[in-house]
Amino acid sequence: MKKLLTILAIAFSINAFAEDTTIAVNAKDCSDNTPCAVIKSSANMLSQALNGDASQKQTLSLIQNSIVPQIDFTMITRRVLGQNVKSATPEQLTQVTSLFKQLLVNTYSTALSKFKGATVVIASSTIDNSKPYMGVVTSTVTMPHNDKAQPINVEYDLTNKTSNNTWKIYDVKIENVSITTTYRSQFNDIIQKSGIDGLIEQLKTKVNNNKK
Repeated sequence: MKKLLTILAIAFSINAFAEDTTIAVNAKDCSDNTPCAVIKSSANMLSQALNGDASQKQTLSLIQNSIVPQIDFTMITRRVLGQNVKSATPEQLTQVTSLFKQLLVNTYSTALSKFKGATVVIASSTIDNSKPYMGVVTSTVTMPHNDKAQPINVEYDLTNKTSNNTWKIYDVKIENVSITTTYRSQFNDIIQKSGIDGLIEQLKTKVNNNKK
């Protein structure tokens, strides 16, 4: 899980360090309001805002302002809960969504500064003809400071079934390993033992530990 999240941090930090990170867009369509544009624009916002070495507080603020609005945390949480979402009250679902969001943001902000120099290529951006509200962006990430490193395949799944018809990320797959599927297994184990309230308490503990 730690490796998955640190690679996820790189995946979201495309061009975040303008002097050291290179990015290439091979996707045919990266125009406004396309899945590709979401991935590229979030990176560009970080790149413009990040001057030199940002503090942890500054990095967290950058993520809140540029990355968080690009992600559909409600959809991600529902996918992670799977069938367990049926047994959650609206209040519990709100709590789980908020805490899961904090957990991902805190983990990402901690990992971001460690990965200057990554090389990122946005390979393709497609929209499903049968489901025009679903899009996929594929990319590769090459870790910095390692000439022999093999590119890591990163896929972003997006949807524009939102109130303002904008594309948002609802899953990320690193080497075909889905972040929602990975967390679903963990969350399900906790829920089976301790229920939704037990999951909420464990998420609270993890979020509070990250703040220390």
